[in-house]
Amino acid sequence: MPYLMIGIDDTDWEGGGCTTYVMYSFVKYLIKDGSINNVVGLPRLTRLNPYVPFKTRGNASLSIIIHVASEDEVANYVELMESLIDQMVKRVGKTSPGIAYMVINDLSNINERLLWFYRKSVRDMVTLDLARKVADKVNAKLVGGRGVIGALASLGFIPIDATFEFIAYRLEDEERPIIKPSDVKPWDDVTSHFTFLNIYDNQVLIEPHGPDPVLFGVRGDSPYHVLAMGNYLANKYNAIGWIIYITNQGTNDHRSRMSEFIPYRNVDLVGAITNVVFNDKGHAFIAFDNDRRAIAYRHLGISRELDGCVGCVVQAWGGVKLNGDFSLYIEGVRVLHDRYVEVRNPRCPVCGGPMESVGRSGILRCKRCGFQDRLPRVLVPRNRWFSVNPRASEYRHLMKPSERVGLEGLALYMPKPFLWVY
Repeated sequence: MPYLMIGIDDTDWEGGGCTTYVMYSFVKYLIKDGSINNVVGLPRLTRLNPYVPFKTRGNASLSIIIHVASEDEVANYVELMESLIDQMVKRVGKTSPGIAYMVINDLSNINERLLWFYRKSVRDMVTLDLARKVADKVNAKLVGGRGVIGALASLGFIPIDATFEFIAYRLEDEERPIIKPSDVKPWDDVTSHFTFLNIYDNQVLIEPHGPDPVLFGVRGDSPYHVLAMGNYLANKYNAIGWIIYITNQGTNDHRSRMSEFIPYRNVDLVGAITNVVFNDKGHAFIAFDNDRRAIAYRHLGISRELDGCVGCVVQAWGGVKLNGDFSLYIEGVRVLHDRYVEVRNPRCPVCGGPMESVGRSGILRCKRCGFQDRLPRVLVPRNRWFSVNPRASEYRHLMKPSERVGLEGLALYMPKPFLWVY
């Protein structure tokens, strides 16, 4: 039986809307017409390159895979999606919705060009012309405006690592309820290790603040844990519906090994920090020994820590900003070689025991055997490897939180929940 892969993007605008809500509405129609069991796996939520200037608010594209029996079914599903977009989307500002779809016979044999296009869309700048060329090569159809880029990229999201998100919705014309930390903290404790970025210092992280219909979103490595926590909160705060997506959020899929500074590209930079200068707003401007420059904005919570890294060899990653000198907007830093040394007392030359100072005379005494002498101190390179990460409240969608380390790929072994949409 063939499969229809259909993706959408660019359906939100500055004043409202949400691409996940359009896909949710599409799935609700599948429930009404009795074809929900034809959905393969979970719908996919794909975050794209966060640095491109053409993105709308959320920068997420959505896709879904459906069993189809005929070309008429394909046409009906595509027509339904077009109709929903026409009804739900305001084409204002940068909003330029698009649909990408294709029919394939073997889900285990996705065209490599499509996988490449997904990776490029997450890490680099992609043009509409390139999307059209790739679509021709993989026999995909494109409908609409610039949103076809993200829609096509979502079709190529075949994960080797993934997470889940339980998204609950509210009525847009009603005031957004404030989710209490006291309702989130117990669930954060119970679901720890399988959900992430729920709450930080009494600040609730699961609720958005934009003009969209999303009430909250719970992210994690287990669909059952996000379902348990999300379902409780959805009932508590009167959600009008909810859905679970499989996503690339928190996977570092946007990280690349590319080091060439090209505007809007995600890059990794390795070098020694030669200077850190702060402006009056607290932002750190960093110079490297390879003539590269980077910016760490104050709100990330890492700029002051970088002041103590002058002379250290570091790996820094982020996106290239088009600001005259192509500076790197830092997301995170890993110190590879620490310039600092520790001054220690030597071991006792008689018994090997620890030695301590006996005063200003410079004489050292062995704690074990009592031997005393003037011995030189020992300089020990610290050589610590450590990471400097943003505050939890400043994590971008694609950035991998530390609590996910070691859980990569777990989502791929999780069976689809029986209840995944309401």
